[in-house]
Amino acid sequence: MFKKIIPIALLTIFVSCGDNSSEKNNQPIVQDTNKVVQENKPIASNLQDAPALVDMLNTSDNFSLFTSYLNTSLSEMLAKTDEYTVLAPTNKAIEKLGEAQMTKMLNKGAGFVKNHIVKGKFDLAILQKTPEITTLQGTKLKVSVQGENITIGGIKVVAADIYAKNGVIHALDGVID
Repeated sequence: MFKKIIPIALLTIFVSCGDNSSEKNNQPIVQDTNKVVQENKPIASNLQDAPALVDMLNTSDNFSLFTSYLNTSLSEMLAKTDEYTVLAPTNKAIEKLGEAQMTKMLNKGAGFVKNHIVKGKFDLAILQKTPEITTLQGTKLKVSVQGENITIGGIKVVAADIYAKNGVIHALDGVID
C-alpha cells in the first residue's frame, strides 16, 4: 500500500512546486497560443495616466526587436497625443524570419515600421466591425475576427488590446511584409 502512496505524494509535491515566474508583473503577457490574451487591459484606471505607446513598446521585453527599428521621428510620433494602433510583431516572430528576411526588413528602414502602424485607435471592439485597415505605409490589411481568433493581414494576433494613453497595441506572431 505504501508503494502506491509514495509515488502519488512525490508527484503532488513536484506539480505544486512549479515555477511561479509567469505571475503578473504589470508587463503585458504575450502568449503564443490560438486564443487572444484578454488580460491586457489598461494598467491605469484613467488612460491619461497610462504610458504613451512608445513607452509601452520600449519597456516591454516582448517587443524589443521591433522597437529597435523605430527611428527618432516615429518614436516622437508615438509619444504624442494622436491615437495610433501598433501591430507589433513579437521578438519570437521577428526571430523566425531568418537572417536574409531580417536584412530585407532593415533595408526598408522606416517603411518596415510604418507597415505596422495604423492611424486611429482600433481596439478589438472596433476591429470586429472593420473588414480592412490601412497602415501608415499605405498597405491595406484584411481583418478577420472569429471568436477569439483574430488575424490582421493574415497574421495571427497573440495579444490584443494592450492599451496606452494614445492608442492600442496588438501583438502579432508574424511580420507584415
